[in-house]
Amino acid sequence: MKLLFEYQLTKAFDINKIGIQLIEYENSIEIYNDPFRTVPLFVTKDDAGELIIFSKYEDYYKFEMEDRIVDQAGFWEIVLFGSTLWTRTLHKKVEQMAAAMCLKVDKQNEKYSFKCYWSYDVVEDRSIQSLEQAADGMYLVLDSIFSSLNKKEHYLLGMSGGLDSRITLAFLSRHIPESNIKLFTYGFNEKILEYVYAKAVAVSLGIAVPDFHPLTMKSYKDALEYLPSMSGGQISINHCHILDYMINTELHDYRHISTYYSDALFGYDCTYPKRIETIEKNYYAEAVSAQLGIPPEIRKVIIDDSYKIFSRFDTESNFSSLSEFKYVTERNQKFHMYLASLQGSLVSTDVLYANMKLLRFALSIPLKYRQNKKIIDALLLKYFPEISSRDFKNISSRDFRSVTPGFQWGSKISGLANWYLFRFLNRVNSVLRVITGGTIQFFNKYQTEEHERHLYSEFKDDLLAATAKFVEMGIMSAEQKIEFDRLPVRNTGVAERYALISMAKII
Repeated sequence: MKLLFEYQLTKAFDINKIGIQLIEYENSIEIYNDPFRTVPLFVTKDDAGELIIFSKYEDYYKFEMEDRIVDQAGFWEIVLFGSTLWTRTLHKKVEQMAAAMCLKVDKQNEKYSFKCYWSYDVVEDRSIQSLEQAADGMYLVLDSIFSSLNKKEHYLLGMSGGLDSRITLAFLSRHIPESNIKLFTYGFNEKILEYVYAKAVAVSLGIAVPDFHPLTMKSYKDALEYLPSMSGGQISINHCHILDYMINTELHDYRHISTYYSDALFGYDCTYPKRIETIEKNYYAEAVSAQLGIPPEIRKVIIDDSYKIFSRFDTESNFSSLSEFKYVTERNQKFHMYLASLQGSLVSTDVLYANMKLLRFALSIPLKYRQNKKIIDALLLKYFPEISSRDFKNISSRDFRSVTPGFQWGSKISGLANWYLFRFLNRVNSVLRVITGGTIQFFNKYQTEEHERHLYSEFKDDLLAATAKFVEMGIMSAEQKIEFDRLPVRNTGVAERYALISMAKII
């Protein structure tokens, strides 16, 4: 048995510790990850039958294996959902630990099994009677986390001007000298609103304005050479932004502060009132059931995977829906936290929001105060009014779901005007992409990346080559190839095609 990962050897598991904990018994070992899955772990056996547990997926390609068979269910999970579900991966001979899970291994025969040790079953704290009270409690927990940072270290923070990075910088600047904080913003053009607001937030808090990292075609082409193998195909090249900055910038003296998981805690996918649903109606099952081009036996496997995810869902816990449960316990761990671990392989990375006290408190807040990230607005308004949504323009992830205060900018009329301008530019550019093959686009200050444009102008041949490869391998039908070769006019379907391009690099 090979253990290719860092761990803490302990006699008793402590859920409050972040990272991997290992307990050794006379005839077995137990390996625990944390509820955030800050360290991904994968399990396989080589051709000699030796069990290998590893954390870096690129190591898999070095193991003595004659055949690395593609798991077709894992393949379609990545295409449809952006990551594999539960313990599945892209390869049949590799399994992964889901979050809040224990891996038990028999020392004698090296047989192993997975078991969940926690169900995220936090109940509502009915003593929280107002949004202000919830914000006060959140402030105390966050301030305690940030106050524990070493003031002598130098810290790096990605700054979008949105709510999550803004409040992170606000707390960071309370406890770390301004000279020890370095900010960066990425985007396709320095004139994008994210950079405009990021600079303004930095100035308001007395921090040097962020470096701007341009996302060029080279960023995505370069990512093809490292990101698919690093992630086992589970993170596509259209998510290379911070990695591209780290690779191309001298950052040896910095610790990277990641804002990942903050969205989940602040209530991005929280709605009110609570929706009680049956597990059979979960998002994954409904989505794959509509994909009639996927063989029924593969669809059944994917649906079964989805049931395993929601099998630990407790209707009495303080989740607003199955969708929020999925976002907090599965999607963030498989995407955001996995991405943070990859970034950590380049620059030491601290995911400060991966904190059990913070998670328990956030999940206990009544849904009406947590929904649509109300809590973060209240935090900023009371404790950092100079950068609050009321008095300071911003662009937020919420703004691209519906018209919210972030798009109102002082008045309902101005907010609607900006919202419809954003929609209008998107529609005009959709038409131009088709007509010009992505060579001509109007500048859209509301966007950060130009994924749709690059798909038309630079990655069309890569897509055609990828689908041809998958048809030849029997993973994709001729009819599915025709469907995926057709470039989407709007944003819907773009991520799926980048996933195909990325996986083709390692399959």
